[in-house]
Amino acid sequence: METKEKLSPHEFNKIKKNIQDIKLALLTTQLPDGSLRSRPMLTRQLDPDGTMWFYTRKNSDKVAQIEQHPAIALGFSSPEKQVTVSTSGTAEVVSDQAKVDELWDDNVQEWFPEGKDDPNIVLLRITTLAGECWSDEK
Repeated sequence: METKEKLSPHEFNKIKKNIQDIKLALLTTQLPDGSLRSRPMLTRQLDPDGTMWFYTRKNSDKVAQIEQHPAIALGFSSPEKQVTVSTSGTAEVVSDQAKVDELWDDNVQEWFPEGKDDPNIVLLRITTLAGECWSDEK
């Protein structure tokens, strides 16, 4: 099986400029029966190397799905900017309290009322392997 390398920083920068202000993404994972499931996720950070970070709960269905099938897709759309972006890559579940602390802000409290020390918090680290942008820019 061929291993796909992640996007170069230059390639990801083209995608990043279109999604950096779009905080809501649709994360698609594969279920055990092969069907797909999408759900909205709040983007916490976009790294220059193409890594994207999201909070989730470690006991969630998406974590179990990612652990079984790490290939994912992310969709971003902004009708106001007339831009749509689709990316694909791999997801990894990360338990790292220092990273949780680094990415935490009061907006996250709504989903994790116990705060950043909630033992059920984990991060999803997405490695971007491919992406496409559609926009009305000339």
